[in-house]
Amino acid sequence: MKPAREYDIRFGDGIVTRDSSTWGRYVAISTPSAWKVAEPLLDHPPAGVGMNKWLDRSHLIEVSDSLPDDAELVVGIGAGRALDHAKLVATRKGLPLVQVPTVVSTGAIIHGFVADWDGRLIVGTLAEIDSQYVLVDYGIIKQAPLRLNTAGLGDVLCGYAGISEWRYSAARGITDPVEPAVIDPVLAHFEEIVQGFPPTLEADGSLSDESVRLIMKAVQDRDDRMLRDERAPNADHSFCFAIEMANDKYWIHGEACALGAVVVAWHTDQSPDTLIGWLDQCRVQFRPSQMEISKEEMRGGLEEIVNWMQRGGNRSNSIMVKEPVVGARFEECWDWLQTI
Repeated sequence: MKPAREYDIRFGDGIVTRDSSTWGRYVAISTPSAWKVAEPLLDHPPAGVGMNKWLDRSHLIEVSDSLPDDAELVVGIGAGRALDHAKLVATRKGLPLVQVPTVVSTGAIIHGFVADWDGRLIVGTLAEIDSQYVLVDYGIIKQAPLRLNTAGLGDVLCGYAGISEWRYSAARGITDPVEPAVIDPVLAHFEEIVQGFPPTLEADGSLSDESVRLIMKAVQDRDDRMLRDERAPNADHSFCFAIEMANDKYWIHGEACALGAVVVAWHTDQSPDTLIGWLDQCRVQFRPSQMEISKEEMRGGLEEIVNWMQRGGNRSNSIMVKEPVVGARFEECWDWLQTI
Protein backbone atom coordinates (compact mmCIF):
# COMPACT_ATOMS: atom_id res chain seq x y z
CA MET A 1 0.00 0.00 0.00
CA LYS A 2 1.08 3.56 -0.76
CA PRO A 3 2.22 5.47 2.35
CA ALA A 4 0.01 8.34 3.49
CA ARG A 5 2.61 10.95 2.52
CA GLU A 6 2.29 9.91 -1.15
CA TYR A 7 -1.47 10.34 -1.43
CA ASP A 8 -2.57 12.83 -4.07
CA ILE A 9 -4.85 15.18 -2.13
CA ARG A 10 -6.34 17.98 -4.19
CA PHE A 11 -7.85 21.02 -2.48
CA GLY A 12 -10.22 23.64 -3.79
CA ASP A 13 -13.60 25.32 -3.60
CA GLY A 14 -15.94 23.73 -6.14
CA ILE A 15 -13.36 21.12 -7.06
CA VAL A 16 -15.88 18.26 -6.92
CA THR A 17 -18.15 19.89 -9.52
CA ARG A 18 -15.23 20.53 -11.84
CA ASP A 19 -13.62 17.12 -11.45
CA SER A 20 -16.84 15.11 -11.70
CA SER A 21 -17.36 16.49 -15.20
CA THR A 22 -14.48 14.22 -16.26
CA TRP A 23 -15.99 11.07 -14.75
CA GLY A 24 -17.62 8.66 -17.14
CA ARG A 25 -20.05 6.05 -15.89
CA TYR A 26 -19.45 5.74 -12.15
CA VAL A 27 -20.99 4.29 -9.03
CA ALA A 28 -20.96 6.02 -5.66
CA ILE A 29 -20.84 4.82 -2.07
CA SER A 30 -22.08 7.25 0.54
CA THR A 31 -24.31 7.75 3.58
CA PRO A 32 -27.62 9.66 3.57
CA SER A 33 -26.25 12.79 5.25
CA ALA A 34 -23.13 12.94 3.08
CA TRP A 35 -25.08 12.27 -0.11
CA LYS A 36 -27.48 15.11 0.67
CA VAL A 37 -24.54 17.52 0.71
CA ALA A 38 -22.62 16.18 -2.27
CA GLU A 39 -25.29 15.13 -4.77
CA PRO A 40 -26.24 18.67 -5.89
CA LEU A 41 -22.58 19.41 -6.62
CA LEU A 42 -21.96 16.48 -8.96
CA ASP A 43 -21.77 17.21 -12.68
CA HIS A 44 -23.91 14.18 -13.54
CA PRO A 45 -25.59 11.42 -11.53
CA PRO A 46 -23.97 8.03 -10.89
CA ALA A 47 -25.12 4.80 -12.46
CA GLY A 48 -25.85 3.53 -8.97
CA VAL A 49 -25.57 4.62 -5.35
CA GLY A 50 -24.85 2.30 -2.43
CA MET A 51 -25.63 3.53 1.08
CA ASN A 52 -23.41 2.37 3.91
CA LYS A 53 -25.00 1.50 7.26
CA TRP A 54 -22.06 -0.08 9.06
CA LEU A 55 -18.80 -1.96 8.46
CA ASP A 56 -19.77 -5.61 8.85
CA ARG A 57 -18.37 -7.51 5.87
CA SER A 58 -21.73 -9.05 4.89
CA HIS A 59 -23.29 -5.60 4.55
CA LEU A 60 -20.34 -4.23 2.57
CA ILE A 61 -20.43 -7.14 0.12
CA GLU A 62 -24.22 -7.11 -0.25
CA VAL A 63 -24.26 -3.43 -1.17
CA SER A 64 -21.29 -3.85 -3.50
CA ASP A 65 -22.90 -6.69 -5.39
CA SER A 66 -26.13 -4.71 -5.83
CA LEU A 67 -24.36 -2.03 -7.89
CA PRO A 68 -23.94 -2.16 -11.70
CA ASP A 69 -20.92 -4.05 -13.01
CA ASP A 70 -20.46 -1.89 -16.11
CA ALA A 71 -19.19 1.23 -14.36
CA GLU A 72 -15.78 2.74 -15.06
CA LEU A 73 -15.08 4.29 -11.67
CA VAL A 74 -16.01 4.02 -7.98
CA VAL A 75 -16.39 7.21 -5.94
CA GLY A 76 -16.51 7.22 -2.15
CA ILE A 77 -18.41 10.19 -0.69
CA GLY A 78 -18.58 10.67 3.07
CA ALA A 79 -16.60 9.93 6.20
CA GLY A 80 -14.68 6.83 7.26
CA ARG A 81 -17.35 4.18 6.77
CA ALA A 82 -18.32 5.33 3.28
CA LEU A 83 -14.72 5.71 2.14
CA ASP A 84 -13.79 2.24 3.42
CA HIS A 85 -16.87 0.76 1.78
CA ALA A 86 -15.90 2.38 -1.52
CA LYS A 87 -12.51 0.66 -1.33
CA LEU A 88 -14.23 -2.70 -1.00
CA VAL A 89 -16.48 -1.98 -4.01
CA ALA A 90 -13.53 -0.86 -6.15
CA THR A 91 -11.62 -4.00 -5.18
CA ARG A 92 -14.50 -6.38 -5.95
CA LYS A 93 -15.29 -4.73 -9.28
CA GLY A 94 -11.67 -4.15 -10.32
CA LEU A 95 -12.21 -0.42 -10.86
CA PRO A 96 -10.22 2.73 -10.06
CA LEU A 97 -11.23 4.71 -7.01
CA VAL A 98 -11.67 8.41 -6.24
CA GLN A 99 -12.41 9.54 -2.68
CA VAL A 100 -14.48 12.61 -1.78
CA PRO A 101 -14.39 13.07 2.00
CA THR A 102 -17.13 15.21 3.53
CA VAL A 103 -15.02 15.63 6.68
CA VAL A 104 -11.23 15.64 7.10
CA SER A 105 -11.16 13.75 10.38
CA THR A 106 -10.59 10.20 9.23
CA GLY A 107 -7.53 8.16 8.41
CA ALA A 108 -9.63 6.30 5.84
CA ILE A 109 -8.81 9.18 3.48
CA ILE A 110 -5.13 8.29 3.32
CA HIS A 111 -5.17 4.55 4.02
CA GLY A 112 -5.73 1.92 1.38
CA PHE A 113 -6.78 -0.97 3.60
CA VAL A 114 -10.23 -2.03 4.77
CA ALA A 115 -10.48 -3.98 8.02
CA ASP A 116 -12.49 -7.19 7.94
CA TRP A 117 -15.23 -6.56 10.48
CA ASP A 118 -17.25 -9.53 11.69
CA GLY A 119 -19.96 -7.53 13.40
CA ARG A 120 -17.92 -5.25 15.69
CA LEU A 121 -14.83 -7.46 15.83
CA ILE A 122 -11.85 -6.99 13.48
CA VAL A 123 -10.71 -10.40 12.23
CA GLY A 124 -8.32 -9.41 9.45
CA THR A 125 -8.06 -7.28 6.31
CA LEU A 126 -10.86 -7.33 3.75
CA ALA A 127 -9.37 -5.24 0.93
CA GLU A 128 -6.33 -3.19 -0.02
CA ILE A 129 -6.50 -0.52 -2.70
CA ASP A 130 -5.14 3.01 -3.10
CA SER A 131 -7.32 5.76 -4.48
CA GLN A 132 -6.21 7.54 -7.63
CA TYR A 133 -6.66 10.85 -5.82
CA VAL A 134 -8.64 12.58 -3.09
CA LEU A 135 -10.82 15.67 -3.56
CA VAL A 136 -11.03 17.95 -0.53
CA ASP A 137 -13.69 20.49 -1.45
CA TYR A 138 -13.67 23.37 1.03
CA GLY A 139 -17.34 24.07 0.44
CA ILE A 140 -18.30 20.49 1.29
CA ILE A 141 -16.01 20.14 4.30
CA LYS A 142 -17.18 23.39 5.89
CA GLN A 143 -20.82 22.32 5.72
CA ALA A 144 -20.14 19.65 8.35
CA PRO A 145 -20.42 20.55 12.05
CA LEU A 146 -17.12 21.85 13.40
CA ARG A 147 -16.65 18.91 15.75
CA LEU A 148 -16.74 16.37 12.91
CA ASN A 149 -13.63 17.98 11.45
CA THR A 150 -11.73 18.87 14.62
CA ALA A 151 -12.12 15.25 15.69
CA GLY A 152 -9.30 14.61 13.23
CA LEU A 153 -6.96 16.51 15.52
CA GLY A 154 -8.20 14.39 18.41
CA ASP A 155 -7.28 11.32 16.39
CA VAL A 156 -3.71 12.63 16.20
CA LEU A 157 -3.25 14.07 19.69
CA CYS A 158 -4.55 10.86 21.27
CA GLY A 159 -1.04 9.50 20.68
CA TYR A 160 -0.22 11.10 24.03
CA ALA A 161 -1.64 7.93 25.59
CA GLY A 162 1.33 5.86 24.45
CA ILE A 163 3.79 8.39 25.83
CA SER A 164 1.90 8.38 29.14
CA GLU A 165 2.14 4.60 29.40
CA TRP A 166 5.84 4.50 28.56
CA ARG A 167 6.63 7.18 31.16
CA TYR A 168 4.55 5.36 33.77
CA SER A 169 6.14 1.96 33.09
CA ALA A 170 9.68 3.38 32.91
CA ALA A 171 9.28 5.14 36.25
CA ARG A 172 8.45 1.76 37.80
CA GLY A 173 11.28 -0.14 36.12
CA ILE A 174 8.85 -2.16 34.02
CA THR A 175 10.33 -0.96 30.70
CA ASP A 176 13.47 0.76 29.49
CA PRO A 177 13.81 4.46 30.32
CA VAL A 178 11.92 6.82 28.05
CA GLU A 179 14.07 7.83 25.08
CA PRO A 180 13.83 11.56 24.34
CA ALA A 181 15.03 10.97 20.78
CA VAL A 182 11.93 8.82 20.24
CA ILE A 183 9.22 10.81 21.96
CA ASP A 184 10.42 14.39 21.50
CA PRO A 185 9.62 14.53 17.75
CA VAL A 186 6.12 13.24 18.51
CA LEU A 187 5.57 15.89 21.18
CA ALA A 188 6.94 18.53 18.81
CA HIS A 189 4.36 17.47 16.22
CA PHE A 190 1.61 17.83 18.80
CA GLU A 191 2.83 21.31 19.76
CA GLU A 192 3.03 22.29 16.10
CA ILE A 193 -0.63 21.36 15.66
CA VAL A 194 -1.82 22.97 18.88
CA GLN A 195 -0.03 26.24 18.20
CA GLY A 196 -0.87 26.31 14.51
CA PHE A 197 -4.57 25.49 14.48
CA PRO A 198 -6.31 28.24 16.51
CA PRO A 199 -4.94 31.14 14.40
CA THR A 200 -6.44 29.58 11.26
CA LEU A 201 -10.01 29.87 12.52
CA GLU A 202 -12.34 32.57 11.28
CA ALA A 203 -13.39 35.36 13.66
CA ASP A 204 -16.60 33.47 14.50
CA GLY A 205 -14.65 30.28 15.32
CA SER A 206 -15.56 28.46 12.11
CA LEU A 207 -13.08 26.73 9.82
CA SER A 208 -11.21 28.63 7.16
CA ASP A 209 -9.74 27.00 4.07
CA GLU A 210 -6.42 27.07 5.92
CA SER A 211 -8.01 25.24 8.88
CA VAL A 212 -9.21 22.46 6.58
CA ARG A 213 -5.75 22.07 5.05
CA LEU A 214 -4.08 22.00 8.49
CA ILE A 215 -6.37 19.26 9.79
CA MET A 216 -5.96 17.20 6.63
CA LYS A 217 -2.18 17.61 6.75
CA ALA A 218 -2.09 16.61 10.45
CA VAL A 219 -4.01 13.42 9.67
CA GLN A 220 -1.79 12.69 6.67
CA ASP A 221 1.47 13.40 8.54
CA ARG A 222 0.49 11.27 11.52
CA ASP A 223 1.55 8.01 9.88
CA ASP A 224 5.17 9.19 9.60
CA ARG A 225 5.30 10.99 12.94
CA MET A 226 3.29 8.80 15.31
CA LEU A 227 4.91 6.74 18.06
CA ARG A 228 5.09 3.05 17.20
CA ASP A 229 6.76 1.25 20.08
CA GLU A 230 5.76 -1.79 22.13
CA ARG A 231 6.58 0.22 25.24
CA ALA A 232 3.81 2.66 24.28
CA PRO A 233 0.56 0.67 23.78
CA ASN A 234 -2.17 2.43 21.81
CA ALA A 235 -4.92 2.10 24.39
CA ASP A 236 -6.55 5.27 23.05
CA HIS A 237 -7.80 3.57 19.87
CA SER A 238 -8.51 0.37 21.75
CA PHE A 239 -10.84 2.30 24.04
CA CYS A 240 -12.77 3.63 21.04
CA PHE A 241 -13.36 0.15 19.64
CA ALA A 242 -14.07 -1.31 23.07
CA ILE A 243 -16.74 1.20 24.06
CA GLU A 244 -18.46 0.75 20.71
CA MET A 245 -18.40 -3.01 21.05
CA ALA A 246 -19.62 -2.95 24.65
CA ASN A 247 -22.57 -0.73 23.77
CA ASP A 248 -23.25 -1.75 20.14
CA LYS A 249 -23.10 1.92 19.21
CA TYR A 250 -20.91 4.31 17.22
CA TRP A 251 -19.32 7.53 18.46
CA ILE A 252 -17.20 10.05 16.56
CA HIS A 253 -13.91 8.22 16.17
CA GLY A 254 -11.42 10.97 16.94
CA GLU A 255 -13.42 12.12 19.95
CA ALA A 256 -13.61 8.61 21.41
CA CYS A 257 -9.87 8.09 20.89
CA ALA A 258 -9.19 11.43 22.58
CA LEU A 259 -11.33 10.44 25.56
CA GLY A 260 -9.44 7.15 25.80
CA ALA A 261 -6.14 9.03 25.83
CA VAL A 262 -7.36 11.38 28.56
CA VAL A 263 -8.32 8.40 30.72
CA VAL A 264 -4.91 6.78 30.17
CA ALA A 265 -3.10 10.02 31.07
CA TRP A 266 -5.20 10.29 34.24
CA HIS A 267 -4.76 6.61 35.16
CA THR A 268 -0.97 6.86 34.76
CA ASP A 269 -0.83 10.30 36.42
CA GLN A 270 1.06 11.73 33.44
CA SER A 271 -0.20 15.31 33.27
CA PRO A 272 -3.69 14.75 31.87
CA ASP A 273 -4.17 18.53 32.05
CA THR A 274 -1.59 18.90 29.28
CA LEU A 275 -3.62 16.75 26.90
CA ILE A 276 -6.91 18.33 27.98
CA GLY A 277 -5.46 21.78 27.23
CA TRP A 278 -4.34 20.66 23.77
CA LEU A 279 -7.73 19.18 22.94
CA ASP A 280 -9.56 22.29 24.10
CA GLN A 281 -7.30 24.55 22.04
CA CYS A 282 -8.07 22.40 19.00
CA ARG A 283 -11.83 22.44 19.65
CA VAL A 284 -11.95 18.66 20.11
CA GLN A 285 -14.96 17.48 22.08
CA PHE A 286 -14.02 14.53 24.27
CA ARG A 287 -15.88 14.87 27.55
CA PRO A 288 -18.54 12.19 28.16
CA SER A 289 -21.15 14.93 28.58
CA GLN A 290 -20.27 16.40 25.17
CA MET A 291 -20.29 12.99 23.52
CA GLU A 292 -23.48 11.87 25.27
CA ILE A 293 -21.75 8.91 26.91
CA SER A 294 -23.56 7.71 30.01
CA LYS A 295 -21.85 6.40 33.11
CA GLU A 296 -22.90 2.83 32.30
CA GLU A 297 -21.71 3.12 28.71
CA MET A 298 -18.35 4.37 29.96
CA ARG A 299 -18.14 1.57 32.51
CA GLY A 300 -18.86 -1.00 29.80
CA GLY A 301 -16.13 0.39 27.56
CA LEU A 302 -13.47 0.34 30.27
CA GLU A 303 -14.38 -3.23 31.15
CA GLU A 304 -14.35 -4.36 27.52
CA ILE A 305 -10.98 -2.76 26.74
CA VAL A 306 -9.33 -5.53 28.78
CA ASN A 307 -10.63 -8.17 26.35
CA TRP A 308 -10.01 -6.00 23.29
CA MET A 309 -6.37 -5.31 24.09
CA GLN A 310 -5.63 -8.91 25.09
CA ARG A 311 -6.66 -9.90 21.57
CA GLY A 312 -4.07 -7.43 20.27
CA GLY A 313 -0.88 -9.22 21.29
CA ASN A 314 1.72 -6.98 22.92
CA ARG A 315 -0.92 -4.37 23.67
CA SER A 316 -1.87 -6.58 26.63
CA ASN A 317 1.11 -4.93 28.35
CA SER A 318 -1.03 -1.85 28.74
CA ILE A 319 -1.95 -0.55 32.17
CA MET A 320 -5.56 -0.70 30.95
CA VAL A 321 -5.23 -4.50 31.03
CA LYS A 322 -2.86 -4.97 33.95
CA GLU A 323 -4.56 -2.40 36.18
CA PRO A 324 -8.02 -1.98 34.64
CA VAL A 325 -10.20 1.00 35.44
CA VAL A 326 -12.99 -0.98 37.07
CA GLY A 327 -14.80 -1.03 40.41
CA ALA A 328 -13.71 1.73 42.77
CA ARG A 329 -11.11 2.98 40.29
CA PHE A 330 -13.85 3.46 37.68
CA GLU A 331 -15.95 5.44 40.15
CA GLU A 332 -12.94 7.65 40.83
CA CYS A 333 -12.35 8.10 37.10
CA TRP A 334 -15.97 8.94 36.38
CA ASP A 335 -16.13 11.49 39.17
CA TRP A 336 -12.94 13.13 37.86
CA LEU A 337 -14.29 13.26 34.30
CA GLN A 338 -17.24 15.30 35.58
CA THR A 339 -14.86 17.99 36.87
CA ILE A 340 -12.79 18.68 33.74
